[in-house]
Amino acid sequence: MLRFIARRAAGGVGVLWGIITLVFVIGYALPINPARIIAGRNAPRAVVESIYRELGLNHPLWVQYGGYLVRLAHANLGQSYATNQPVTQALAQRLPYTIELVSLGVFGELIIGLGLAILAAARRGSRWDGFASVLAMLGLTLPTFWLGLLLLYVLAFRLPIFPLGGVSTASWVVLPAFSIAFTGAGYYTRMGRASLLEELSQEYVRTARAKGASEARVLFRHTLRNALRPVVTMAGLDLATLMGGVLVTEQVFGIPGLGTLAWNAILQNDLPMLEGVVLVIGVVIVVMTILIDIVYAWLDPRVTLASTG
Repeated sequence: MLRFIARRAAGGVGVLWGIITLVFVIGYALPINPARIIAGRNAPRAVVESIYRELGLNHPLWVQYGGYLVRLAHANLGQSYATNQPVTQALAQRLPYTIELVSLGVFGELIIGLGLAILAAARRGSRWDGFASVLAMLGLTLPTFWLGLLLLYVLAFRLPIFPLGGVSTASWVVLPAFSIAFTGAGYYTRMGRASLLEELSQEYVRTARAKGASEARVLFRHTLRNALRPVVTMAGLDLATLMGGVLVTEQVFGIPGLGTLAWNAILQNDLPMLEGVVLVIGVVIVVMTILIDIVYAWLDPRVTLASTG
């Protein structure tokens, strides 16, 4: 198992290096003059050239790349062109809101989706199965932002139970997290139901039933762990991709997270801030991918043997 984890970690380091290099190359190739943005549109040419040299942009590409790697090694992502705030400081302020929102959203997806999947598989062909399928389809068809606006109108404006937006109270995360959870739970319901039904048709399940095991024991003791493998993969990837995909939800609920930070950086041509957001999301995706592999190997040890054999 340790060898398996070491191989995955080494591969993750390589992927991170590729992400860092790609971010640098794209930033270098963009038709943006950082010195002009910092100095202002009406600044004299001499001032712009002076800032250009101070930033080291007159050096060859390989020298700039080396300096970029050295700064990253010291957790220095540069200064924002728009606010002159250190990028690491801005990320540290915004990242907790996005992590809390995404984590609770994915957790809610799992609770709702797996609950409906178990209900549908245990009562296959019954009204409960149909009820779970209808809820899953409803979640799949509802846009997250539309559900968020509806929840804000009903539970924040008409019935002032939750705040209308922002992060001023501890309950700020309830409505946006539920919006993500309900609209994403449909995928887990459909996938979980199909996976559970496939496992319930296996020979070992028939053997367990022949030995007198109850349906509840068969479902939760014997089949659920095997059925969770595709769900775990999907949940990990969902958690990673949502880190960079909650922009609309953050905008609807006025959450100052990474999505809002990235959008403002795009509008202001704030390249260091945008690069910082991309790097953070890249790190999260790589780490989550490694964790998915480890959990998957725990659920199915054959994965470890196949990878290290």
